[in-house]
Amino acid sequence: MNKIILNDNFEFKQKAILLVPTFFFLYFSCVGLQTLINHKIKDLNVAFFIMLFVFSMIGISLLVLTFSKVGFKVQDNELYRILSFLDFNFYSKKINAKGNKIFSILYKKAFQRNEYLSAGGADVSYNFAVQDFVFLNENHLEKESIVKLNSQKHSEELKLFLEESGKLKFEIYSPNFK
Repeated sequence: MNKIILNDNFEFKQKAILLVPTFFFLYFSCVGLQTLINHKIKDLNVAFFIMLFVFSMIGISLLVLTFSKVGFKVQDNELYRILSFLDFNFYSKKINAKGNKIFSILYKKAFQRNEYLSAGGADVSYNFAVQDFVFLNENHLEKESIVKLNSQKHSEELKLFLEESGKLKFEIYSPNFK
């Protein structure tokens, strides 16, 4: 099985937003564990153990999701998009190429404005390039997005991975309207 891990699943501000409920659940899990250690088990009821288990599982799941990375794997000649945490794949989705064995990279310029930093009136925005990997049909009129990357380094790595392991053909996007 060949696989490639590319970049984080979430941007910095998305991670910051996800960390609030994550720390909430993990904090109450730690408080529950301290209560469990300091008291006799027979003094605690079943609801306590259920809540401790639920809060712990939700907290750990949110922590794993927050720091997960996006990647791809090829297994049994099928291409999958994966989410992984510490080299453990916890989610995979088969990418349906619909018989298309051609892919291309579309380059787009974008900018993002950070609303949470510009409360004082200053326009804090930044420009970046997006590389959109798309499946194409034979005449390049139909396209289906696979993934969008911000890093040129990851873009080159994924291009090589799809050509070698995914057995896909790279072509420059040039639609034929005939």
